[in-house]
Amino acid sequence: MFLAIRELSSSKLKYILVGVILTAILFLLFFMNGLASGLSNADSSSIKNLPADFVMMNETADGNLTKSEIDEGKTQKIYEQIDVNHSTPLTITMSSIKSDGQLTDVVYFALNPHHNTMPNVMEGKPVNEISNNEVIVDSSIKNQGYDLHDTFYDENLGVEFKIVGFFENQTLNHLPVVYTSISHWKERELRNHDKNNAILYYGEQVELQGYDVLTVEETVNAIPGYSETQGSLLMMITFLFIISAFISTVFFYVITIQKSNQFGVLKAIGANTRFIAKGIIMQVVLITFISFGFSLISISGMTQLLPAEMPFELSISLILLTGLLFLILNIVGSLLSVYRIAKVDALEAIGRVD
Repeated sequence: MFLAIRELSSSKLKYILVGVILTAILFLLFFMNGLASGLSNADSSSIKNLPADFVMMNETADGNLTKSEIDEGKTQKIYEQIDVNHSTPLTITMSSIKSDGQLTDVVYFALNPHHNTMPNVMEGKPVNEISNNEVIVDSSIKNQGYDLHDTFYDENLGVEFKIVGFFENQTLNHLPVVYTSISHWKERELRNHDKNNAILYYGEQVELQGYDVLTVEETVNAIPGYSETQGSLLMMITFLFIISAFISTVFFYVITIQKSNQFGVLKAIGANTRFIAKGIIMQVVLITFISFGFSLISISGMTQLLPAEMPFELSISLILLTGLLFLILNIVGSLLSVYRIAKVDALEAIGRVD
């Protein structure tokens, strides 16, 4: 530790520049991870948070909920194979709502609100207490000026709804999801010819001819374009980690080469390779931690400037995972410098000292 701190204090400008570069790399890593997580949630958070273990849909839909259709008559036959008390039909409808002349695109999830384990609300009524034209809406709709107890009119359906609650992380294809009672949709004949998109249920996975039974995770991955988008972002993040590891390795290796004669002198006066190697690794750890702190401050400030509509989400677990992986890669990269130190010959180094 003493050697690391002494080295950092004696070459401040050099290590400040290294720290600035590592801070910029970490900032970019945080931004890319936050963007990937935000896009993932904006695309699929409502599916990830479905109140179910399994989702049953028509096999011709290939896992695409919006393409699946299950007749009401067939729904009753499906209920004979699963626990009715822990299941609910789901009807998905995309539409536009209007309030004070402003149009907003939304996605309706019509289901049985008394179904067990509904998503928790952050404000207003619980989902299992809604009735008639009452709805629970994703909180992102507040950005459009909506608030609790506001009403909106859907011209496509010809129905007025009242907002009685808000919940978080309920979006589909970047649109806010509206939870509504399927019994109200039956009464108002809002569904398309008594067809549901899927059956949600808790319990064991069953096999029925003509139907696909998918887990919630499989349903998310079946969303058109979801896997491709996340795969592209993951590849970018992976290459960014590799590039960052390469850059930090080169920086510390070049600094080690420049100080080879000094390390040789240390060896000549009795310092062993392990002592010097610990000093090098501690330098890497200290600079990485300092860069981590400054990059966190930078990314926190940037998130305050981002527009509310931008899908960006950076959780504490994601921050810690990114920082830990970055630290490990830097330590692994520093082993090349350690190898260089081990090869330094004390007598030869002394001969090069001015």
